[in-house]
Amino acid sequence: MFGLSVIKHKRILKQAFSDCFFPVTDDLGNVPVSMQTSKAITASIIGVCRGYGESRIPHEPDFELIVDAVFEEIFRRESVQVQTLTESWLHASDDEFMKYYYQAKHKAKRSGDLKWLQKLALASFKPAQTVAFPL
Repeated sequence: MFGLSVIKHKRILKQAFSDCFFPVTDDLGNVPVSMQTSKAITASIIGVCRGYGESRIPHEPDFELIVDAVFEEIFRRESVQVQTLTESWLHASDDEFMKYYYQAKHKAKRSGDLKWLQKLALASFKPAQTVAFPL
């Protein structure tokens, strides 16, 4: 199915998460490092993607491409490490992780509004700071 439909859904989800996490990003667009190991955040990302994609993205390889793009948008060069950790929690059916996953999946099926996730991020993380050194 790779084509306009996948590109469309990838763009929609990347933009939704970019807008969601904007208040905690630094000047370069990086999220706080501690978000990389947050079960609540990573489970919610996967849950939102799954809830959004269930009725829109029927092929699992297409879904995986979209999730990869979303993680790259949020976590940049650390995205592979974050995805690996996230997958380990998912496959282990970690109780805390699964709680956030199912909550996010359910919310995403009802609405594309991620204000609830933005509130969680703001309550849990301080906005990232860009460190600049004088030349």
